[in-house]
Amino acid sequence: MTTIWKEPDGEKFALGSIEEQAHWQKEYQRILRAVREEADATRPAERIGRDSHTVGMALPRNDALYKVRGKARYAANIPMEGALFCRFARSTEAHARIRGIDISEAKAMPGVRAILTADDIPADQLLIGTLTDDTPVLAKDHVRYSGEPIVAIAAETEEAAEAACLAVEIDYEPLPMILTPEEALAPGAVQLDPDGNVIGDLKLENGDIEAGLRAADVVVEGSFVTEPVDHCFLEPPSGLAFVDPDGVLTVMVCTQYPHYHHKQIARVAGLPMEKVRVVQTVVGGAFGGKMDNTVECAIALLVLKTGRPVRMLYTREEVFTATTKRHAMKIRQKIGATKDGRFTALDVEYLADGGAYRSYSLVVGGRCVIHTGMPYRFPNSRVHYVATFTNYPPSGAMRSFGVVKVAFALESLIDELAGRLGMSPFEIRRINGLVDGDKTSTGQVIHDVGLLKTLEAIEPIYQERRKALAAQPDDGLKRGLGIACLGYGIGYSGIRNPSTARMRVTADGVVTACCGTPDIGTGSDMSLAQIAAQSSGVGLHRVRVVSGDSTKTDDSGPTSASRTTYFSGNAAYICGQDFKRQFEEAVARARGVTAAQVRIEDDRIVIGNERLSFEDACRLISAEIEDICGYGKFDPEIEASILTFKGNPYPTYVYATHLVEVAVDAELGRVDVLRCWAAHDAGTIVNPTGAEGQVDGGVAMGIGQALWEKVERRDGVILNPHYRDYLMAGAKDVPLEIKSIFIQNHDRTGPFGAKGLAEVSLIPIPAAIASALHDAVGIRPKRLPMSTEYLLGLINERARAAAPAAKAAAGDGHD
Repeated sequence: MTTIWKEPDGEKFALGSIEEQAHWQKEYQRILRAVREEADATRPAERIGRDSHTVGMALPRNDALYKVRGKARYAANIPMEGALFCRFARSTEAHARIRGIDISEAKAMPGVRAILTADDIPADQLLIGTLTDDTPVLAKDHVRYSGEPIVAIAAETEEAAEAACLAVEIDYEPLPMILTPEEALAPGAVQLDPDGNVIGDLKLENGDIEAGLRAADVVVEGSFVTEPVDHCFLEPPSGLAFVDPDGVLTVMVCTQYPHYHHKQIARVAGLPMEKVRVVQTVVGGAFGGKMDNTVECAIALLVLKTGRPVRMLYTREEVFTATTKRHAMKIRQKIGATKDGRFTALDVEYLADGGAYRSYSLVVGGRCVIHTGMPYRFPNSRVHYVATFTNYPPSGAMRSFGVVKVAFALESLIDELAGRLGMSPFEIRRINGLVDGDKTSTGQVIHDVGLLKTLEAIEPIYQERRKALAAQPDDGLKRGLGIACLGYGIGYSGIRNPSTARMRVTADGVVTACCGTPDIGTGSDMSLAQIAAQSSGVGLHRVRVVSGDSTKTDDSGPTSASRTTYFSGNAAYICGQDFKRQFEEAVARARGVTAAQVRIEDDRIVIGNERLSFEDACRLISAEIEDICGYGKFDPEIEASILTFKGNPYPTYVYATHLVEVAVDAELGRVDVLRCWAAHDAGTIVNPTGAEGQVDGGVAMGIGQALWEKVERRDGVILNPHYRDYLMAGAKDVPLEIKSIFIQNHDRTGPFGAKGLAEVSLIPIPAAIASALHDAVGIRPKRLPMSTEYLLGLINERARAAAPAAKAAAGDGHD
């Protein structure tokens, strides 16, 4: 029965069954109350007055107010008088030689102001990329995937630009396609790249794998398959470029890494770095998909060609056909253990589809290799990762850099192993879980390991729900519980990736903290403000964070790899300490006392028994206030060879255990995720409000990728380039109950003990759902997504396999 609950303000919402209404009323009112609080506030931070000790406080994000009021300016919404509109003429072939491009008809069309091809870009400026410059801004001699941009056209209207693109005639010579990694590796295969078809071939070995397998009493193995996934950010790639009054080429774009685009644009345009500026606009979702080049270089070059502003916004179809995807991957894995549950060996092979260009395939591969076996002890292990080119859109970075697939395979086999040994899923993980002082597969000694604490937090809930399910009345659905764990390294793998911060103050007491890592909707600006305020002693209400501007901040790396709180947070902490020292010394000089007699405390200046307001202190030192500039740089020693994978690839790790409860309709293969509990060791939680939001979002994304999400591909073509055909988790697919449990586990190297959280809340979900499915209906899925059709096939296959035994048992009973 479906009923309608009417909220006092008049909105109506279909809420499902009567038994769900109480929950939804509570949840909706909680959300509505939060929105109203934001609407009533002038600035969220002002609610806490002059308190500088805000780390650990649950505070609203400092971007909430203008977002809920509809005042956020996304790149596509920024007005610019006289701006032209850019569109791409894209390849219709997945692999072909370009024999000719005829732009004459397009050039003559009304409203067309400029046409750009690869011939307009010097050869040494044409290629861009991440680790390797291998991707042309515009294809020149050949194309490597359907949807690759070949011509960029700027016109007075978007419609005119689109019509002109359709008028471009491109003469192709089709070439043989490579559609799978197996085809790429086959003898005699056509070579897609000058360096061959292999993007990366990575290996890591520890101990003696064969001896480890021989020592095992039980060995389990399996082959796993995962499909390509789209980032599904709500805001398509978009940007606006223009030349400012100082002659600086300025590009305002939704991006995770303004400094990367700054460097690429400067090189492609042939401009000095000081003549380029990249400003991050409000980002409507990214998840790793807004680090590669999309609109940036094309609109910048067209600005220089026309002398007018140029803007561009991808269509949703372009998002699906021409932006990076999560790697499709095949995994073969084998685990050995003794009869008491101790792991003896882990043998894994990964084969990944890297698509047409390199993008982040090598980064994803390195992280998969390093995280294989995490977060457990394996005395003997062998890992081999191969990624190849294919004639599909490039595969790139996406939330977890591939570790979600590593965890899916590993945790699934660990559950199977526990079943074979007659052990609980908690016991086998507790026996083998990493603890302080253990070494990872790279030889790194780790500390502040909270894995077992997360298991301890989840186990009582598991036992309670197990009893509740046993007492559940039979309603035709099969219910099950499943757990999965993770260990995840913070930051980029094995390379230095420093962050910096600067703090200045005005004469009227406004403190500006410039942090290089941009806020892409995660609420990181608020967290960094909390850290900077508490470190410096000033009130949070006066701290303004500037981020995402390539000319106002140092290059502090991208917002990715769950690195912002830890890396930029540490930089903000160090910067706050330096700011505090300089400010106190300036006050001491002005008062003729020693610096030791002055301190900033809760937004006031204490000089002996005297207390000054922060504003009065700023006026006191007005003559030298412009000279005060706190600076902080955090650059931990990180080193791990890409050839041997030995060393310390990350400065710290986070850990988690997730528990999910599912209900399965065994006749239809339908799965509902009813509840989820997520216990995380993320160190000190800087802002619980933001942290809970990250967990909620990660769980929702994990459910979608576990059960539905898949980019359908055939013969070099994307078959489902629209949301109407690409299945995702909707509001009714997300559990009624998502409970975040944050373990108190202070990290000795983090800012106020903090680590990170953003990516990790996604990682255990598919594996936990697979575990719960086995608990519910006895199947062990080995594919992502675990679609209804696939699960129904497994259920029916199991029923057929069990039929002879059931028939025999029935016959024995009759006799």
